[in-house]
Formats: sequence, structure tokens, C-alpha cells
Amino acid sequence: MVNLSIAQSAGRFSLCILILLQFCITPLWCANTVKIASIYAHTGVSAESNLYSIKGVREAVDEINEKGGVIGKKIELVEYDNMSTPIGSKVAAEKAVKLGVSAIIGADWSTHTLAIARVAQAGKVPMVTNTSTNDEITKIGNYIFRISYNDTFQGKALAGFAIQDLHAKTAVLLTDITSDYAIGLSKAFKHHFEKLGGKITGHLTYTLNQDNFRSLAAKAAKVRPDVVFIPGYEESAVIIKELMKADCPAIPLGGDGWGSDSFYEKGGVSISQGYFAGHWSESLDTPATKAFVKKYKKNNAALLDAEVLAYDAVFLLTDAVKRAGSADREKIRDALAKTRDFKAVTGNISFTSVLGDPEKNAVIHEIINGRAQFKKIIRP
Repeated sequence: MVNLSIAQSAGRFSLCILILLQFCITPLWCANTVKIASIYAHTGVSAESNLYSIKGVREAVDEINEKGGVIGKKIELVEYDNMSTPIGSKVAAEKAVKLGVSAIIGADWSTHTLAIARVAQAGKVPMVTNTSTNDEITKIGNYIFRISYNDTFQGKALAGFAIQDLHAKTAVLLTDITSDYAIGLSKAFKHHFEKLGGKITGHLTYTLNQDNFRSLAAKAAKVRPDVVFIPGYEESAVIIKELMKADCPAIPLGGDGWGSDSFYEKGGVSISQGYFAGHWSESLDTPATKAFVKKYKKNNAALLDAEVLAYDAVFLLTDAVKRAGSADREKIRDALAKTRDFKAVTGNISFTSVLGDPEKNAVIHEIINGRAQFKKIIRP
């Protein structure tokens, strides 16, 4: 009888253990950390420009963990390399969802972020991108957020600046047809430039991996526009060098894809005059900017907005986890959507529309003799 009782007790104990293990299959139930995935390019063509986003995420996670983490847990950062491709981004996102992360930060380039967002939405994992501005990203679903402005606003801001500040009447567009970012921003700029009375006198296309841009520059120079709009990344600097060789009189104008170290390494230092949009400047006279610059500026190296936006994205996400009181994906998503007046380094963030887009200022930078400096702020 005693032996039977022991056997029954052992059976009940085993059953309890099995039930507990069943609940603990999903990391969200039993993890002693809050898992966040970071998806950026560590290798490939966009790796150099993505370094700043990767760095910003790491800085924020380290800072938060040094202060004790969030909801009594440390943040566990799981980094994935998207290998600079949309398919690599999709695969990385699928791995993150399968691992059971509470949220995803990334990516940098819009083409990569679109691939990640589709997977995140399907898996109901909240995602925040720091720099991707393509309008279609947040339209994918209610789990997708960004902390930058979108291309509709960026295109409008740059078109207005070209017309009102540069007194441009004509413009030529140079668009990378392999880039969702470049295509979307070109479309927005064209719409608003023409709406304000400007004329697009040429729309030339290229691909990121083509050997040279000499013929492209020659065609643009032949039209002799007031501005040439190049919504690309570091290849834009190579194109501008060719425009200068072709004696093109146009003022180069770009989006937030400019401004990285690689942009200047590939020819930006030779630009006598140019302008581009950004999200932040270390010259801004705000307490948050001063604190960030003091903590992270090293050896007089320029701090880039991608790094600061990534830093802000992690803190925004952590704030949502704190308000949710949980690492549960749905609760974090709901908290993100209710964000109002979150104090970020790059400006206050509120999500008040159906889409996960905040209202953010555009910061215009002027390039003079290969060096960028703060020019002005354009508000929504």
C-alpha cells in the first residue's frame, strides 16, 4: 500500500513537471531575460553603412543593462546578419520569430526592412526600424513601427527646400531602380517639386552594382538643371564626382542615405557644395543631444543619425516593455501604439495615427568643401 502511494505521488509529480515544461516551451513564459533581435548587415554591400545602426543598438542595450534592465530582467540582444540582401533579411527574421524574441530592431536599408516587416507581422512580433523611410513599411501591419520620418514627408521637405531655399526651377532625378528607398523617395520629391511649380527635366536610372556612372552624369549635365536629386547611399558620392567632371552646374541634393563615413570615403570629400536631409545633428542645442554627444563622441569623429536613431529605438522599445509590464509580444505592441511624447535624443516620439509613423522633423545638412554642417530644421 505504501509502495502504491509512493508510485501515485511520483506519477503526479512527473505530470506536474510535464505541464510546467509544456508552458516553458515558449521563451516568453520562462526566460529570465527579454530577448530582442537586431537585424542589420554585418557583411555585404551595405555592411559599412549599417555599422552605425549596429553600434547604436549595442550602446543602448549596454546602458539599459548597466542600470538593471527592464521589468527586473536584462535585455538579451540576439544579432543577425542579413548579408545585405532582402532574402537574407527574411531568413534572419524567420530565425528571430522561431527563437521567440519579444521584438525586432532593424533594419537600416528600406529594401531589407520590408522583407523583415512581412515576417514580423505574420508572426505577430513587434518591430521598430530606426532609419528605413519607405512609406510601404508601416503599411504592412499593426506590429510595424519606425522612429524616423517617412519618404512622403522627406520628399516634401526636400522639394520645398529646393524651391524656396535654393530657388531651383528645374531638377533631374537619378534613381537606383534596385532600391525601394530610392524609388519611393524619388516619387515623393517629384510630386512635391512639381506641385510647387518646379519642372523635372530628366529622370535617369541606374543600378547599385554598375561599373561606372560616367554616361549617366553626362546625360544629366547636358540638361543643365538647377538641382540634381540623388536619393541613394554612398554610391551617390561617386555619381556626384562624375557630375563635377562633366561640368554639371546643378547643386547635388540627397536624402538621409547620405552622410555616412563611406559616403565621404567614396567621393564626398570632393563635393564643393551640396545638401541632404537627416534626422539629427550633434549641433542641436538640446539636453538629450548634449548628453549623448558627451557620452559617445570619441576622437572628434562625427556622430551619425543612424547610430542615434538605433539608440532611440531600443530605448523606445524598452519603455514599451516597461509600460506593458511584460515581455509578451502583443502587450508590447499595444504599448508601442500608445506611445505619446516619448523623450528621445532625435526628438519626441508619439504614435497617433493608425500606422506606426511618428511626426518627426527633417534636419537639412549643407556640404561645403567635403564637410557637412547643420543648415536648418524643417518641421511637419
